[in-house]
Amino acid sequence: MRRWTIAFFIALMLLTASGVFACPFCKDSIPNSDAQATGGVPSGFNNTIYLMLGGLFCVIGMVTFTLVKGARSSPVRSPHRFEDR
Repeated sequence: MRRWTIAFFIALMLLTASGVFACPFCKDSIPNSDAQATGGVPSGFNNTIYLMLGGLFCVIGMVTFTLVKGARSSPVRSPHRFEDR
């Protein structure tokens, strides 16, 4: 069930990304450029933004994975248990 939930939210995030509006600088550059041409300025802005967001999410995922793996592999000790008595 959890696997399907994660897959659903990833698919939902990717599908809704197409409806997102551009930043003001990108919106202003679209009417003044050749937006229909392949590899224009607006598509370059979009690609670099997606690349930076992808890098950010990869770093956040790696840090989270490392913290969870470290927490799961550490032995659990009770703070109220005294073994030296």
